[in-house]
Amino acid sequence: MDVELTEILEALCQHAPFNEIADDPQLNDMVKEIEIQYVRAGEWVIAPSALNNTLFFIRSGAIEVLSKENKLIRRMNEGELFGYFSLLRGGKSSQAMRTIEDSLLYRIPARWFIKLYEENDNFSDFFELAREVRLRVAMDSQSSDVSLMTCPVASLLRRPPISTDIRSNIRIAAQIMAEHRVSSLLITENGELIGIVTDRDLRTRAVAQGLAYDTPIADIMTRDPIVMDSGDYAAEAVLKMMERNVHHIPVVKNGRPIGVVSTGDIIQKESHGSIYLISDIYKQTNIEGLKSISRKMTHTFTHLVVADANTKMIGNAMSHIGTAFVKRLLQLGEEKFGPPPVPYCFIALGSQAREEQTIKTDQDNALILSDKYDKQVHGDYFEALTDWVCRHLDDCGYDLCSGDIMASNPRWRQPLSVWKENFSEWIQRPKAEALLRLSIFFDLRGVYGDKTLAFQLNQHIRREAQQHSGFLTFMARNANQRKPPLGFFRQFVLDGEGKQSRTFNLKERGIAPIIDIVRVHALACGSDKLNTLERIEDIEAAGLLPDGRAKDLALALEMIGMVRIRHQKEQIEAGEEPNNHVNPENLSSFEKRHLRDAFHIVSRQQEFIKFRYAGKRS
Repeated sequence: MDVELTEILEALCQHAPFNEIADDPQLNDMVKEIEIQYVRAGEWVIAPSALNNTLFFIRSGAIEVLSKENKLIRRMNEGELFGYFSLLRGGKSSQAMRTIEDSLLYRIPARWFIKLYEENDNFSDFFELAREVRLRVAMDSQSSDVSLMTCPVASLLRRPPISTDIRSNIRIAAQIMAEHRVSSLLITENGELIGIVTDRDLRTRAVAQGLAYDTPIADIMTRDPIVMDSGDYAAEAVLKMMERNVHHIPVVKNGRPIGVVSTGDIIQKESHGSIYLISDIYKQTNIEGLKSISRKMTHTFTHLVVADANTKMIGNAMSHIGTAFVKRLLQLGEEKFGPPPVPYCFIALGSQAREEQTIKTDQDNALILSDKYDKQVHGDYFEALTDWVCRHLDDCGYDLCSGDIMASNPRWRQPLSVWKENFSEWIQRPKAEALLRLSIFFDLRGVYGDKTLAFQLNQHIRREAQQHSGFLTFMARNANQRKPPLGFFRQFVLDGEGKQSRTFNLKERGIAPIIDIVRVHALACGSDKLNTLERIEDIEAAGLLPDGRAKDLALALEMIGMVRIRHQKEQIEAGEEPNNHVNPENLSSFEKRHLRDAFHIVSRQQEFIKFRYAGKRS
């Protein structure tokens, strides 16, 4: 090899990915076909909308990357590569490249990039990592603020908190409220929130009772008020308001009050949508009323999608609606069958427990009974109640579970001690096939009744899972059962069955594998979270994944989830029954490109989890 070619090869091999494949003899042939290009500052290397058939290496100089809207995406310097995104798309470039300063470039023909990409894992791995960076940029570009009840509750605050010390009296409190024109006043002691007084309290507890103006404010305040964390969703504040019949809730950040959210703030923010649907659910006094409300769910769902709510917001809103139906049915059921003879907790499983429901979902639920339960004495009551509730959930649009995982099935209606024994058996003596069917039980949330029963069971599950690593091995194997629909070189693998022969199932092939992966890691680190994105945060904090991989999983889940949600919205608008089967021919180029990136992330994480928990036995 002559001196010039040797210099080119040495320059390439000082940088990734060529430094990882320096021993590949094909590089000697490749450098013979490299062209050297000198470009002056300000000139286009890849012009807007131009086709590209070259992998560029920056030998010296600097390049800026611009979007179709001519916005700066990033800048690149010596040793970096560009042009490979377009090569992976058949030459079509969604970005333009322009020199910032005089630059010397190596032009590597596309055929060499494709050849090395297909034949050398170290080379292709470098560009797979680049996919994840690209997906992050893509999701950032799609994000937007939303004016919905699924926004953070802190966004509803209109002023800093107005407060007074516990030593104040009724007159002082009223004067402060009048001066600041507020309908509530926080009561503090040594800077700590200890109570709240509202205008209704002044009317009903002070004026109506004829109390003297110098009466201590402590005599009429509500002690230890319900509070919301600043990051909680506004929909959760609404639920608490309705459940506790309150109209003001203090909002805290790091334990300190930052304001008060009121029903008036909520009404100003949204005049329709999920909170009004939830409110209407609790007002219904019979099944027919609930059925009529259920027909409004598709409107609420499409409203959220049109408003650009993200998947967590939509999942949270739709799950709260589902929970409201469950609670109201159980309330009506207790009116019909009488008060429960022993404490119980109705638990949601799967997507409802994770607060990740969409518009099309079936029932997955169970019942935890107090250990005071006696089947001979109490069995008929709970059989009647759960049959009635599950049947009417079906009437309200929540289909009966095809696998019969419902509280109406006596197998899933057990005392707490039996539930603990069941989970101990599943975890200590795991069987792959059984766990595949029962994995849904590892996402459980108490939604009505004595929720301490669900809390105790979740604690038991976390303890057992961390003590038996063999169980995690089985769960990890199961997490690899469902593969993303990726075929040879950028093609999607279609399901090939019946009506869905030209589609793939986004839930089964994309979302479910991520949920399975995250569940295993969450059990391994003892996370007490149920929502997948919240579990990912705990997994990242525990250091179970390499740097950046937790965020990549979250991005992949959001990307796949948004394509699924938009697909279901379009089906509803077309008068079709929403499902999870997507025809790639109907996807936009943006969706196709970034779905592939997301699926590649899932595939890599499945490989990681397989080795992370390989071979461990109890």
